[in-house]
Amino acid sequence: MNAAPHLAHGDDGRVRDFLADSLALWRVAGTVEAGEAPIVAVIHTGAGAIVRVARPAQDDMPFRWLVHAGDVGTERLRPCVSLVGLLNALRSALDVDRGGAVRIAPAPSEPPPLR
Repeated sequence: MNAAPHLAHGDDGRVRDFLADSLALWRVAGTVEAGEAPIVAVIHTGAGAIVRVARPAQDDMPFRWLVHAGDVGTERLRPCVSLVGLLNALRSALDVDRGGAVRIAPAPSEPPPLR
């Protein structure tokens, strides 16, 4: 059973666009290109890193993508079930700093006027 039947292979272009936008947001110089199936994207950075994002070979796998980082033969493989997981794996593979947490809170109310 495919964990993501609604995410068709036709969406691979949208995934590549999303990854390219993420690189730009993280200020990582690089390119995102299509690969030969089952490779969805090949990411080349200006620092020489290469990361491949692939679909699992079997439709019954419980995840949507496999992130391959490093040199062939010594690469790290990370399965991802969601776009959030995909971004985390890519961020980790590229050593992108996560930054500080952002807290959202209501503005302080104004103190009552002095009488």
